[in-house]
Amino acid sequence: MSVNLKTQVRDLKEFTLPYYKLKELLRTGWVEKLAIENTESVASHTLLMIVIVMFLSTKYSFSCERKLKLIQMVLIHDLAESVVGDITPESMNAIRKKQIEDNAFKLILKKLSHDKIKKEISDIWKEYNENQTFDSKLIHLIDKLEMLLQSDFYYEHRKNLRRSQIAPFKKSVWLFIQENKHNLHEQINSKTISSENKELYEIKEILAYLCK
Repeated sequence: MSVNLKTQVRDLKEFTLPYYKLKELLRTGWVEKLAIENTESVASHTLLMIVIVMFLSTKYSFSCERKLKLIQMVLIHDLAESVVGDITPESMNAIRKKQIEDNAFKLILKKLSHDKIKKEISDIWKEYNENQTFDSKLIHLIDKLEMLLQSDFYYEHRKNLRRSQIAPFKKSVWLFIQENKHNLHEQINSKTISSENKELYEIKEILAYLCK
């Protein structure tokens, strides 16, 4: 094998290693609260988020560029968990969680040798965590949407699972909706409301419905 080919294989392994770890990392909430077998992995969660992106991209006629950007953001949004694990809100406050995940993400970037890939991943990670753009806001909502759909799937397809067991997941999303309700209605009632704000509002309505 030539030196160049060895380098390409090394770069590919460096880039994919965190994702192989996510395939084996189970989502902590399901393990701790439901205690069922064959729970969703972080990688499975990512896959279903991409499925939802595909659905919404068709529904809202997103451009190919936006669809690709959203898929990239989904693939990156939980990447730090390959280092620190799936940290639940109950186990740590949001500020500390962000610090730990930011440090973990830097470790991942440090191991990558391809500068162009490092910059692209870093820019998307920053945009997602700042949560100021339409794309980042949408992915945060899709993150919660997938969790609600997964909780319903477990309730409907797993034996002996009580509704009270999935209630904490629905409650966490309901609280999120209530915390953001004022700003959302201000946007909707504005005369200059954009189609993007309408789309975010519709998705939050779906979240509210699934919380029932």
